[in-house]
Amino acid sequence: MSAPIRTALRGAALLADPHLNKGTAFSREERLGFGLEALLPWQVETIEQQVERCWSAFRCLGSPLERYAWVQSLRERNLTLFHRFLADHIEAVMPIVYTPTVGEAIQHFSLTYRTPSQGLYLTAPLQERFERLLAEATAAGPTPELLLVTDAQGILGIGDQGVGGIHICQGKLAVYTLCAGLDPAVALPVMLDVGTDRPELLADPHYPGLRQPRLVGEAYDAVLERFVAAAAAVCPGALVHWEDFGTAHARPVLDRFRARVPSFNDDIQGTSGVAAAAILAGLRGLGRSLADERIVIFGAGSAGCGIAERLLRLLQRQGLSAAEAAGRLWLIDRDGLLHAGMEPANPVARACRKSPDELAAAGLAAGPDPASSIGLQAVVEAVQPGALIGTSTVAGAFNQPVIESLLRGCERPIVLPLSNPTPLAEVTPANLLAWSDGRALVATGSPFEPVSTGGRLRTIGQCNNCFVFPGLGFAAMAVGARQVSEAMIDASVEALAAQIPAARDPEAPLMPPLAAVQTVSQAVAAAVACAAVDEGLARHASSHAEALARLEDCRWRPVYAALAPDQ
Repeated sequence: MSAPIRTALRGAALLADPHLNKGTAFSREERLGFGLEALLPWQVETIEQQVERCWSAFRCLGSPLERYAWVQSLRERNLTLFHRFLADHIEAVMPIVYTPTVGEAIQHFSLTYRTPSQGLYLTAPLQERFERLLAEATAAGPTPELLLVTDAQGILGIGDQGVGGIHICQGKLAVYTLCAGLDPAVALPVMLDVGTDRPELLADPHYPGLRQPRLVGEAYDAVLERFVAAAAAVCPGALVHWEDFGTAHARPVLDRFRARVPSFNDDIQGTSGVAAAAILAGLRGLGRSLADERIVIFGAGSAGCGIAERLLRLLQRQGLSAAEAAGRLWLIDRDGLLHAGMEPANPVARACRKSPDELAAAGLAAGPDPASSIGLQAVVEAVQPGALIGTSTVAGAFNQPVIESLLRGCERPIVLPLSNPTPLAEVTPANLLAWSDGRALVATGSPFEPVSTGGRLRTIGQCNNCFVFPGLGFAAMAVGARQVSEAMIDASVEALAAQIPAARDPEAPLMPPLAAVQTVSQAVAAAVACAAVDEGLARHASSHAEALARLEDCRWRPVYAALAPDQ
């Protein structure tokens, strides 16, 4: 048994510490020793009894937003109970603390904000003091080993949400703990408040963030520079998880800082990993090879280009040249198919542009105007892809004519409508399976109910980043990775693909069930940790055995620790 945690906190101050509070699970001896006897009702309960009470209360609540507020309150009171409740009721509670309900909660932040919010707000006017502020905020506990950071410009398909973005950081960290076992005491959500361009927030007298337009250019870059310098000084070696940065900043921020601090961008690399794993697994189950497929990606923002980048790597690992790999991918943005007459900012988008010869070979024409548009249905009809991926946030874009065109070129296509929250999905599984007579393989970005097709019920896999980022980030943190390499992310893709049921049976779901997320995360973490060792990037492990031991040593479990007064 571990030695008791010593604390000088007593009475109400101890109950107010979410890391140490046990509520009614404090023993008789602890109640006496910490001055809690009159502050708690008589019964001493187990954590299992507390979870049962939480479940009863949770089920009585009506709307998802009410449930979110209740669960958030539990998090702020008792972190151990919060994480145990989440672990015992994954499938019911995960969609509340994470996608899709967290998006609604973020949009109501101005009205629901209350302290404490369990997060750090680093605001642009204070940038000269970021190092001191970070040091002050973390002085009372262990040094953070994982910083989950957003500027909230590109939240969950709903765009710029200002300081409400802190909720996405909190939700992701809850998923880290649930899936991979991250100790919440060593994780810190960070909101970089550089202003907002959302008119409703700027005009809202209740908005608690910096009420000015977003910083751009050198002024924005200076804030990021100050933050990274502060993180490196106060939390040396800590992993930085970049989250929901806007398209214009996501890739530049990742490229600028990934060699200076160990870091990754979940919207680029996590989303790409999950989508690529789904494609690999689906093709394996169908007996097809990635190198032989043409893939259309509708939505060439951070997520779409991240998926394209991951697929380019996988295609080249299968023996294709860079040019051959790019020829397999067809990217479409708001202006239509990317072709040589366009100048997208993202280098992956530029690499995948189609030349006049490629357009002609496919029977497509951009017209005399270099910016002339070639739409989704025309591309699908001409290219006859084996996979269609949506990251556009254009609800219903994969309509019946598009799906029928897809089926004319491929008997069993893979369709990934990944945009979230739920109302922004490019197609609903019910429509897709009806229009394809059940032939399409599908995984979605948001959760959907099972669909009856062909006389049976098809479970719809959720192509959720939670199957990659917790294992990836936890492993990088545990082995002390000097950087998060592309090979480490490749390892996470292969590990997830091996766990997807459709890899063995194309009639099975194209993603594991949420109930299996802990098992999947352990497999991903093991693969990533070993990959870090193989590349010589692991500071805390020199062999696979040491790396796997580090994972076990760092894994936190939602069990109450014994406490003793610090005299």
